[in-house]
Amino acid sequence: MPLLGAALLTALALWSLPWREGLGRPRTLVDRSTARQLAPGYRLLIRAAAVIPEKASFVTRTEPPDPNFETWYFRLGVAFLPGRRALPASDFGRFTPPGTWREAEYLVLIGARPNEAPGELVLDAPDGTVWRRRSPS
Repeated sequence: MPLLGAALLTALALWSLPWREGLGRPRTLVDRSTARQLAPGYRLLIRAAAVIPEKASFVTRTEPPDPNFETWYFRLGVAFLPGRRALPASDFGRFTPPGTWREAEYLVLIGARPNEAPGELVLDAPDGTVWRRRSPS
């Protein structure tokens, strides 16, 4: 009887594995969570840490603009880029006035590359781009 119980528990464990997603290691901590839609910004912000210097200010935007995602990416930026100053483009799901983040030295843009360059491209990744801004605008 214990052997039957062990077999049943093993079968239940195997049935609950995410077979479609593969058994490999997820690329980010959110890949297999209910917040998996944040994965592109997660990956870009991790990579941005290598190109945004300590004490620099940055703003995180999305293309197309989305105040809910920009709120979450602002929060992730605070966590993933310590020693830098994160300026919010959105807070609590609402866009902030552009003056709030106008002085940002760097722009982390998650999504499509803009038609017009907002500055000097310092990182081009599949999930977005990072720009050193020309001048506050």
